[in-house]
This record gives sequence, structure tokens and C-alpha cells, in this order.
Amino acid sequence: MKNWFVNRLILIVLIATTIGFGFGLTVAIFLKVSVSLAAVILATSSVTTAVLTTLALPLLFEPIYRLTAALREGEEPSSLLLQELGMLGEAISSAWKSWKETVAELKEERTLLQAILRRMDEAIIVAQENGAVILANPAAQKLFQLPDDYAKKRLTELDLPFGLMELAQNSIRRKLPQMGEVHIVHPKEKFLDAYATPLLINGKLEGILLVARDLTELKRLERIRRDFVANVSHELRTPIATLRSLAEALLMGGKDDPEVRDSFLQAIAEESERMSRLIDNLLELAQIEAGELEWHLQEVSVSDIARQVVERFKPAAGQKGLTMSVDLTDGLNLFTDPDALTQILSNLVDNAVKYTERGGIAVKTEQVETVDGKWVVISVSDTGIGIPPEHLPRIFERFYRVDKARSRQSGGVGLGLSIAKHLAESLGGKITVQSQVGKGSTFSVWLPCS
Repeated sequence: MKNWFVNRLILIVLIATTIGFGFGLTVAIFLKVSVSLAAVILATSSVTTAVLTTLALPLLFEPIYRLTAALREGEEPSSLLLQELGMLGEAISSAWKSWKETVAELKEERTLLQAILRRMDEAIIVAQENGAVILANPAAQKLFQLPDDYAKKRLTELDLPFGLMELAQNSIRRKLPQMGEVHIVHPKEKFLDAYATPLLINGKLEGILLVARDLTELKRLERIRRDFVANVSHELRTPIATLRSLAEALLMGGKDDPEVRDSFLQAIAEESERMSRLIDNLLELAQIEAGELEWHLQEVSVSDIARQVVERFKPAAGQKGLTMSVDLTDGLNLFTDPDALTQILSNLVDNAVKYTERGGIAVKTEQVETVDGKWVVISVSDTGIGIPPEHLPRIFERFYRVDKARSRQSGGVGLGLSIAKHLAESLGGKITVQSQVGKGSTFSVWLPCS
């Protein structure tokens, strides 16, 4: 810029000097002066013209200086300045307005794009053709545990799953979209539906787009559904097979022996009761999950319901030589469904009695205040066999049993805890569990006071 200005200044001074010389020559010829005087006139005219032109240049270029300074600072040129520049100012004003509109549109589009990316559940990563990461939305940062400075790294420097990187490499090599399922084993098992597509501009590869959706929860639900169908079939097959064999035995002559007949009929009644209980539990669970259960909300005394449940199970506990104790806080009331609360506690106490061989069961009620508000907590503790840590995450699933043989022997169908959990959540609460193998378990029902 400086070289251009200096060259232009020298050219203008030369032109002005030439014009001054010509003017002086014309005057000298017209006046018919001597040669020496003519030389003085020529020199004086040239120098005067050059000096005046040089002194006038800053005035001519001053608006340009101010315009350059404003543009360098990113400021909009003033209307007065643009008027001084004439047609050039009009052109600059039009270009400035167009530039401002373009920048505003780009900012709006960028803000909208960022908002969309932040709210997408799918993990999105964009990288250049050389692998340099340009963008990663929050879902990708969380799913792949990307470092804060991920934008300064390449794809190969990030701890991305091998299957995802393989899709990216195939997409870049073939310049075609690639998709597939990615299985992550460590540190936690995950299933991803992944998609990689090349970013092409005029046929030239400019980058790569990676999209991944976490299918882990869907896979888990699919497994639960398969297990549910298999478990229901199994639970119904066993009593049906038993009923068939008993009926065949009676038809083959067992009915003629009063002792055998009575024994078989008693077994038939027990198996029929078990099937009926299973169907009732399934229907009730379906109603709860579908939100079709009719609620009867009212103010109830938590201590009174806990005492009633304990009294109901005292005979069963006494037959096994177990003690039952209570530690109840009087005056503790809840606005809830008394039948639902009774069933939750009954299922928990029933499980405690079934899986405790010696010792006892303790029921405790209290009010607890946390950052989430005030809660009424009802705990059912036992000194039973306990639950291994690997089984704790799944004990509230339908038909899930820690000890399947023992559960069937005790008459359980594997739905009690699942029903209790769904009822508690429908009432705005939750159920937590703490357990040690060989020492017992504590199930706690948390219900909000409000």
C-alpha cells in the first residue's frame, strides 16, 4: 500500500512539474523575455505548481485515510465521510450494507445450527479431509468423552471406537456414505448405530461427517422384551404341565384312591392359584405401565399402614422362627393411594420373609429432607441371604430372579419387586436397595411429602 502511494505521489508531482514548466514556457514566449529571465520563469512556475500540488494532496487523500482507519477498526463509515467521497462513498455504503446483511444472516444461521446441534441426541463429529476435527456437538463430547481441546486434535488422536474409525476410513477411501452397528465393550458396553459420509464440494473431498446414535437402551429393552416373553411362557408351561400330569394320573386310576385323589386335587388347586396370581400380576403391571390404574388419593397415616402390613405377615414369619420389629414415626401422613402403598410394602415384606432363614425383619418409617425436598422413607430390612452386586441393577426387572430354583420353591413369580417399583414411581417416588451377601438387604420406599 505504501509503495503504491509513493509511486502515485511521484507520478503526480512529475505531472504537475511538467504542467508548470509548460505554463512558464508559454508565458516566456508570449512576453518575449530574455533567455535567463525565461529560465527563471520556467523554474518558478514548475516549482510553484509542484509545491501547491503536493500541499493539496493531503486534503485530497484525507477522506481516504479516515475511511481506511474506520474499516480497519471494523466501524461503519459515517454518512458525512461517504458524502465527501462521492460516487466512491455510495459504492462503499452499498457494499457495507450488503456485507452487514450477509454477516447477520451467517450469525443467525450459525446460532440456529449450534442450537440444533446442542439439542440433538445423536453424536455428531465433523472433520477436515486431513482428519482435523472442526466440530463436535455436546452429545458426541459426552458419548465419546472428548477432551475440552478436541478442536486442536485429529480423529486419530481421539479415543473413538475402532468400528467408527473404520467406517470413516471406508467413507473417505470410497467417497461414499457408510453405515453400520458399532459395538463398544470397554469401559462400558454400548451399541451404536453409526453413519459416516464424505463432504464433497465440486467432487473434491473436503471433510468427513460422523453421526452416531446410542442404541444401548433400546437393546436393553429389546432383551427385556425377549426375556419377558420367554419367562411368561416358562411360568405358564410349568403349572400347565403339572396340571396335565395330575389330571392324567387321576384319570388313570388315581381318583379311586381317596388319599391320592385328595393329594392330587390339592396340588391342582395350588397350581391353579399360582397361575391365577401370575395372570393377575401381569394384568396389574400392564395397567400401571399404561397409566390405566385408577387411583384413590387421600391423606393416610404411614405408620398405620406399616403396622397393618407387619401384622399380616407375622404368622408367616413366626412359622420360620423370624422376629418382626417396627420403628415407626407417629403423625407421619401422606397424600397418596392407601391400597398402592399397602401393596408396595406387602411385596417388600413378603420378599423379606421368603428369603430370610434366621434373624428377623425390621420396618422403619422416617421423614428425610434432601436437596430435592422432603420425603417419607419406609425401609424394610432383613437378615437374609442378600443380593450379589452384579444382580442389583436388574432385580426390579420383570421375572428376574437371583436364585431361580429357590424363587419357584417359595412360590414367587418374579413380579413383586417390579410392581412395587412401578407403583412407587407412579406416586412420584422411587425404591432404593442396599444389600450384602450373607448379611441381608434393605429396601427403601421414598415418597414425596408434597
